[in-house]
Amino acid sequence: MKLLSLFSLTLLIVLPVNATSLPSEKRKTGKLMQSVLGPVQLSLQGSSAVFYNDKSRTNFIYGTVISEDGYILTKASELDEVKDFHVRVGSRKYSQPKRIASNEQWDVALIKIDASDLRPVDLSGSSELDHGTWVVANGATERRFRRPRAGVISANKRTIKGGNTAVLGVQFQSSDEGIIINAVTENSGAEKAGLKEGDLLLKAEGEEIGEIDVILKLLKSKSVGESFSIEVKREEEVMSFKVELMARHKLYKGVRDRNDQMSGGEAQQSPRRTNFPLVLQHEIMLTRRTVGGPLFTLDGEFVGMNIAAANRVEAFAIPVEEIAKLWEEMNPAEK
Repeated sequence: MKLLSLFSLTLLIVLPVNATSLPSEKRKTGKLMQSVLGPVQLSLQGSSAVFYNDKSRTNFIYGTVISEDGYILTKASELDEVKDFHVRVGSRKYSQPKRIASNEQWDVALIKIDASDLRPVDLSGSSELDHGTWVVANGATERRFRRPRAGVISANKRTIKGGNTAVLGVQFQSSDEGIIINAVTENSGAEKAGLKEGDLLLKAEGEEIGEIDVILKLLKSKSVGESFSIEVKREEEVMSFKVELMARHKLYKGVRDRNDQMSGGEAQQSPRRTNFPLVLQHEIMLTRRTVGGPLFTLDGEFVGMNIAAANRVEAFAIPVEEIAKLWEEMNPAEK
């Protein structure tokens, strides 16, 4: 903290009283701040991976190095968007990475590259940080250099809700007859299966449905890509359907409110930014292209993995304690 106090003092001395903005070298990501963050940059350089789209040759997501022998965690939903990619850790390029496993609840994918001497993050740390504690993550990247970006912890750890992750693509409404489908989303699994507006819901997954909450509870136990059985009455005919569940963030896209518009919409924010069991919130200004990597304190202690750019001033990270549990569950050596 002394280092940052000196930094603030430097700004007070150098900045003219009538100035309306800081010179570039004194901004949050300028040269002076970069020099302050130099020690943490070494951690970012060794323990963060950069994923590159083979087709566009641009980086599209970061990753967190989890083991010396090449296991890396990253954001699964962003990875789903790119078919062919390669990975850089430090200055080295690794071709033909393999996707080993995924965890939909946390939106995390485990990737394996052919490496043997990487510098993994330390999973024994703690995410119990006071509000205002300085933290550092990846900002922009050059092919061989990771540029750190700083911010502070800005809220208590908490659950981020947002409805079921896996969705049918319909809207239900209670009526005197029972529960009816009053809308079917275009290009949804429900539309492709053949469900229509006006269908009267009889059963879901073989269970008779009397309340909407019951079907929502059944959906919670399902994952994206799985089938969900629906039985409906259409006019006088009883009909059965198998609906492929889709990811909520893929089916229901678009800017939703004024703050979203000011935050850059889908180009900047993570499409999947809800439905996380527990997050550590900070105010590093990330984008959808700069999540997936590690979050460190100024001392280089790993405290979490960035999982979502929520808006222009909020970002979410999975706490280190939860990352340790995920690695234990997903590690092939443990199975």
